[in-house]
Amino acid sequence: MVSATFLDEKDRWIAGEAGIAVFADRLILGARPPIDDETLEAVAARCAGPVPAALAALWRVSFGGRIDYQLDGQISFTELFWPGSDGYHDLWGWIDHEQEAGNVRFLPFGGFEYLDRLYADIETGRVVYWQQGLAPGWELTDGDRAGGLAADVRALFRQLALEDDPWAGGDADAGADLRDAVDELADEHPAVADKLRDLVRSAVLDWRAALAAGTLVESPRLRRLALDRAASAGDTGLLAHLAETGCDLTEPVRGGLAPIDIALVNGRLEAARSLLDRRVPVTNTLRTGAHAVTADLARALLARGALVTADAVGGAIDNPDPEVLRLVAARLPASVEARAHVPRLRMLAAQAAHAADRSGDRLMRDRATVLRELADMITAGAGS
Repeated sequence: MVSATFLDEKDRWIAGEAGIAVFADRLILGARPPIDDETLEAVAARCAGPVPAALAALWRVSFGGRIDYQLDGQISFTELFWPGSDGYHDLWGWIDHEQEAGNVRFLPFGGFEYLDRLYADIETGRVVYWQQGLAPGWELTDGDRAGGLAADVRALFRQLALEDDPWAGGDADAGADLRDAVDELADEHPAVADKLRDLVRSAVLDWRAALAAGTLVESPRLRRLALDRAASAGDTGLLAHLAETGCDLTEPVRGGLAPIDIALVNGRLEAARSLLDRRVPVTNTLRTGAHAVTADLARALLARGALVTADAVGGAIDNPDPEVLRLVAARLPASVEARAHVPRLRMLAAQAAHAADRSGDRLMRDRATVLRELADMITAGAGS
């Protein structure tokens, strides 16, 4: 494991001049100057005790900046709050947000927009999170969420990782800004950039090496990533191999989605069928994959107990086979969420009928009929 201890003071100064700081072996971009004693005391004065040591240590390195790594799970962490930042609130604004009941017990120090926030527990130093729930149809769970993340801020930073090497090409979800900042520094300071590049690469999750070494099943994060990648690619051979090594093909791996859900999201029907043959649960399959399934696969999923909700119907509306929409709609309970689809259903029905009139396409004519019937059914249900 590469460590930041091999960076000397001159290296850190050069990196700092380029807006790069290093804390707990992770890079901070757009790094701000360290906190001064007066500001640290002002923050502590609004809290129920001293600022935890690990958070103070972070702020002594960089009092604000950007994060371009990933946390395990769905929590996003892209910003370190600081006074005067131009996000939804700056540090003082977020403290004001938490100060309704007196001095702050949980000190907000970073997060993502207004949706995800990270806090340091003043009493214990532990890092906890709060995440706003999204509207129905955007995620499988309902409501806001909160929980623990790490023993302290240092431990949190050590959890920051990358699922892909930013220098390996492809469309990675994180790391591109890290790559660009290091490459820009390399123009004038190649030796320092090489050290920072090694630090970044040391945070890349290498599930393939763990699989080859026979240790994958022992690492939940690597195991989930491997299952995610196999299902997203529709790699039935890799899925079978992962199962042989002890991986659970029913394990939720991303946002509550199991491998069969991820396969369907990506239209990997052969992989979905292979997982179905293994008798995996199918509860969320139509919520995530109604846009991609065939009518036969939809029947099989429904027979196995796939849940039908308004968002499942929303996906089925986008399926090119009207029979899929007919099958899914027949199982749809009346609900407020279902009624929200009616205007779109009528618009799409009119468009399909117009296209059928011009082309004589029977499938398009059938689609128009199904869309119209579903809109009528939902409307009638709303009035009963």
